[in-house]
Amino acid sequence: MEDEELKLINEKKMKELQQLVNEKELLKTIKEPITLSDSTFFETINKFPLMLVDFWAPWCGPCRMMSPIVDQIGRDYPGKLALGKINVDKNQLIARQFSVSSIPTLILFKRGKLLNKIIGAVSKNRINEMVKMHLD
Repeated sequence: MEDEELKLINEKKMKELQQLVNEKELLKTIKEPITLSDSTFFETINKFPLMLVDFWAPWCGPCRMMSPIVDQIGRDYPGKLALGKINVDKNQLIARQFSVSSIPTLILFKRGKLLNKIIGAVSKNRINEMVKMHLD
């Protein structure tokens, strides 16, 4: 009986390790921000161990100002962080679901779970601090 339990535990651990390897490999392939939509949002954020999502709109001046900073953050953590962008004008369902009423809003997810939220234009250091707190 103990041998069977040990075997099951070992198999579970091996699957978990393989999933981590697969996630890291997937993250290494991401070179640009991922465009998210109401229909792809949850599937995508659940796919990555750590994902920063930028809620923005094309008419928003602070969003345009923050965009290059957010893009650089995505490039600063290769293999560790995925970057997603969602246009709140075109994807109001997800924006409402996460109570996004001011933009830009940055939300950090870990395996689909909301970890932290930053609202408004902030420094690159502030975003980095948030990301670094949650790196494995």
